[in-house]
Amino acid sequence: MMEEKKFDLNSVIGFILLGAIMLWYLYSNQPTPEELAKQKQEQVKDSINKLPAPAPVTKAIVPAIVNDSLGFIKAQEKLGVFAYSASLPSATDKESILENELVVIKVSNLGGQITEVLLKDFKTYNHAPVYIVKDGNASLNIKFATTDNRNLETKDLYFEPVLTKTGEDQVLSMKLKVDSDKFIEYKYTLKPGDYMLDFSIKSQGNGAGDQQQSGCHARLAYQKLQDRKKHILRKSIYRYPVYGQ
Repeated sequence: MMEEKKFDLNSVIGFILLGAIMLWYLYSNQPTPEELAKQKQEQVKDSINKLPAPAPVTKAIVPAIVNDSLGFIKAQEKLGVFAYSASLPSATDKESILENELVVIKVSNLGGQITEVLLKDFKTYNHAPVYIVKDGNASLNIKFATTDNRNLETKDLYFEPVLTKTGEDQVLSMKLKVDSDKFIEYKYTLKPGDYMLDFSIKSQGNGAGDQQQSGCHARLAYQKLQDRKKHILRKSIYRYPVYGQ
């Protein structure tokens, strides 16, 4: 005879207890609302990090004086229309250099004028470098009256330099700007193997009559300056022995 299967109460109780323990474990280990919110934030952050980086934005260089409206107003009160030149990045005491085999010439943004001329192939009697322009011993300056009755001098104003080459010639354009297309321009040209520096002056957007008059007087003043340099150099060579490098 086959034995009758008995109902095992202990086994049933064991299964029930195991099920209860699993339910309790799952309930006790489920994330809190704070943890769920943190997980969502991390997922969003990971998604953002995987996005391609945006192209860098190039910031335009804006002179501080333009952003400073009070400073620009003060400049206008002092300089009138030439306050524009004081707002440019070139409104500093920096210098541009023209150089060939014989001379080194420095031209300052302030006044657009030559501040130093070194003769490369000469020395003084004590072997010091020979400068024919240095420490403010020469100047190029134009005095003029503006339409708003201001008396200004170019030596006090800032020019914008642009150094280029025309063939083998070095050309330095120094512009005293009233606007982007209105200016007074000094142009210095240095040829290779030459001591002499060509110079011209131009006025654009300020009237044809002003252009002709300014150019004439500036060339005359510059020629006098060149004659003075020649005289100083001849006098220096005559009084002191000069040695080549």
